[in-house]
Amino acid sequence: MFRFIYSLIFLMALPMALLNLYIKGRQYPAYRKRWKEHFSLFKSPRVNKTIWIHAVSVGESLVAVPIIKRLLSEYPDYAIVVTTTTPTGAERIQSLLGESIIHLYSPYDLPWVVNRFIEKINPKLTIIMETELWPNFIHYSKKRKVPVVVVNARLSARSADNYSRLPIPTNRLLIKPITHLACQNKGDAERFIKLGAHEDKVSVTGSIKFDLRLPDNLDAKTQAIFKPWLDARPFIWVAGSTHVGEDEIVLSAHRLMLDAGINSKLIIVPRHPERFDSVSELIEQRGFKLAKRSESQSLSMSDEVFLCDSMGELMYCYHASDVAFVGGSLIERGGHNPLEPAALRKPVLSGKNIFNFDDVFKTMVESGGAKLINEDNLHRVLIDLSKDETLRKKMGKAGANVVESNRGALSKTIKLLDKFLTK
Repeated sequence: MFRFIYSLIFLMALPMALLNLYIKGRQYPAYRKRWKEHFSLFKSPRVNKTIWIHAVSVGESLVAVPIIKRLLSEYPDYAIVVTTTTPTGAERIQSLLGESIIHLYSPYDLPWVVNRFIEKINPKLTIIMETELWPNFIHYSKKRKVPVVVVNARLSARSADNYSRLPIPTNRLLIKPITHLACQNKGDAERFIKLGAHEDKVSVTGSIKFDLRLPDNLDAKTQAIFKPWLDARPFIWVAGSTHVGEDEIVLSAHRLMLDAGINSKLIIVPRHPERFDSVSELIEQRGFKLAKRSESQSLSMSDEVFLCDSMGELMYCYHASDVAFVGGSLIERGGHNPLEPAALRKPVLSGKNIFNFDDVFKTMVESGGAKLINEDNLHRVLIDLSKDETLRKKMGKAGANVVESNRGALSKTIKLLDKFLTK
């Protein structure tokens, strides 16, 4: 009954979802392309058996890539079908994996849509990245005897509390039908068990984000993009994965640094590509000399802000910087992954809204690899770091040690998945 009511509500909300695709598509046309795939209206791929991996957007897609590469290598008889919700996730998957996988947009969570999707791709295993739990998605996979494994599973205290308050039997609808939950840490595992997961279906494999691999062309491409700044060596800081409401704070901090006489350069990397134009306008409205990645002219020392209005180049921006601020943390978003700059030995700054990465940031702060800041003191912390290279190196080393000491989740995850693919 609850699933029927849920499906009915989802169906009633469908016009709004389609309207949202249309509106987003005006700025970012990729949202309108291939929209039929959300209804499982596509040609059935000519494959015998598949592994279905679902990753919502860019962050989950990047975590999925090393898993996919290992599965392609160790299970060549299986086709890999990857679904994403956003075109940015699709772009990252396709740019990194090309034709080695089949990419489709995720089906809307309606019974007939999900059933049609499963029938067309015929998965032998379904892998969900992190926390994307959809009742019909999970129910019909189980009904067709397809194991559902949640990999790199995380559940913040806030999310667990929200799930417990839902007017639905969360355990029966979402948790119980899942075959296994491979959690990032003990806290995540305990919260899933508290929501009703059986202990024998929950394990702690660690966070695959610690197992990130740096791009082979990291040094060369970073130098190619930022050569004038890197040669002159001003103080460079990056604001990565920023959201609405954060760019203003970042630009204000940068202005205060310049006014204080700091020879400083700022790199801004908005989280979502549909915001590239609005962030560009904001930077110019604030009176900064702007350089954009999308424009052909080379960077110069007269430029004060560099806007990375491209996809997949955040790591190169982090690599060019002296200090990295990780966005999504000065607003109610829950923060983003601090391990990328940490792996590059960069001091990490973040706001205090980090519920998506509580445990990671706790370890990073305790180790001395990260500092939590607010809107009022961001510029002061940056000024202090700009004048103290020794402190920057100490923080960078501490963060890198955190990353190195927590590697190994990928191998544990693959070993777990082997159990379901060798039956």
